[in-house]
Amino acid sequence: MSKTRFRTATAAIDLIARIPRADPGRERSFFRFETRSYQASHVRAAGIAKPASLLLVLVVSLAVACSSTGSDGKGASQNTLDRDAQRTSAEVAAELDRTVTELRGTGGEIWGITVPGLAAAAITEDRLGDDPSAVVSGAADPPGDRPIERADRFHIGSATKTFTAALIMQLDQEGRLSLDEPISKWFKYENAANITVKMLLSHTSGIPNFLEVEGRTPDETPETLVALSELLPSEFDPGSSWKYSNTNYIMLGLIAQQVAGKTWRDQIETRFIEPLELTDTYIWTGEPIGPTVDGSRMACSGTGEPECELPESDLPLLAVTDGFDWKAAWSAGAIVSTPSDLVRWIRSLVSGDVLDAEHRELLTTPTPQSVESLSSTEPANPTLGEGDGTLRWTGYSLGLCRFEIEGEGVGWGHSGVINGFVSNVVQMMDSGHTVSLTSNFEYFDMRDGLGRLVIDIA
Repeated sequence: MSKTRFRTATAAIDLIARIPRADPGRERSFFRFETRSYQASHVRAAGIAKPASLLLVLVVSLAVACSSTGSDGKGASQNTLDRDAQRTSAEVAAELDRTVTELRGTGGEIWGITVPGLAAAAITEDRLGDDPSAVVSGAADPPGDRPIERADRFHIGSATKTFTAALIMQLDQEGRLSLDEPISKWFKYENAANITVKMLLSHTSGIPNFLEVEGRTPDETPETLVALSELLPSEFDPGSSWKYSNTNYIMLGLIAQQVAGKTWRDQIETRFIEPLELTDTYIWTGEPIGPTVDGSRMACSGTGEPECELPESDLPLLAVTDGFDWKAAWSAGAIVSTPSDLVRWIRSLVSGDVLDAEHRELLTTPTPQSVESLSSTEPANPTLGEGDGTLRWTGYSLGLCRFEIEGEGVGWGHSGVINGFVSNVVQMMDSGHTVSLTSNFEYFDMRDGLGRLVIDIA
């Protein structure tokens, strides 16, 4: 190894019917970006552990189609850029607050609860000032009632992959590795000579997701997780298709360490977190750094718990204070952050100077394999808003998801799901608006929630 809100009760009930039982101490998956069709295990677990309650796949849960602005998703309709007057930060925050307040009610009604906590931030092109407008609502210690503060941090799950992708891109820019190099340079792995770094970034490697391996522990090392994935058969021939796999990004973290001679954590901190002053962002290693909220889930589908059956109004809300995958997720999902830091980060990554123009282009161009795979399958995870809300996931590049939002066009970002938490962030290509939403309720529909925020502030 050296080398969400639910749009219909019917859809939600259909989801629950497919959820297997799992250890209540384990999450469904911190990267629930895949849709069930891409992975039969979708409604099982995709974070790095099988759902203790009900989510799974993502794996983080992310598919593709032609955007309304062109096949490359980079059209330039004027949209909000043509406003006659600029809004103040307070005006944008008021718009965010109205939507977040509504989402806390509608997003939990099928469970008979109010969503424990939501936080949102936005930077809009028609707004005065450069700092994000941000709002928070709800409890930082569900099922308690300690109010969330603006500086409180959330586990962001698979949105971590955007940092790992940027790191690999920078190493390519510096000539320290090539995206077209075979991973046999670093790994003794089946088909390694035919799998490139680019295939890991784009999830076209065919490498299976270690989340599907039974018997994992929360203390597995990255090297062990890669080895465990070899116990599973390859998904497809390298480069021939697309399927989201967390193993890809664990391998990228290991490659970055060998290439640079520094830990993945050190490189993420010194290249991105510190220079961009993402002061509320850190990498989880077992203990919180600064104010970090607790997560939550419903008491169902775990060992010794009843099945999740919707609509549901009698289940207790459980705190998640030591997520099974929080640490093991590593370069695929271990970052903790705030919506404000996330919008600063994605804005810098998609349209700033984190990468050169060539590599920004790679990050905002979906692979044909992802477009075909995501557009030819029926998403089966309404908890994440797949195919049943204002936001659709329609493609994947070399590290970002292409999202299409009703009436607003195409944007690039990434969602995340991990024990007790969900997150989502996007920069819209037409309006230039950048929006992020996080929740400490694992069953919140983060896709539709983010879509509604983008629409409401447009």
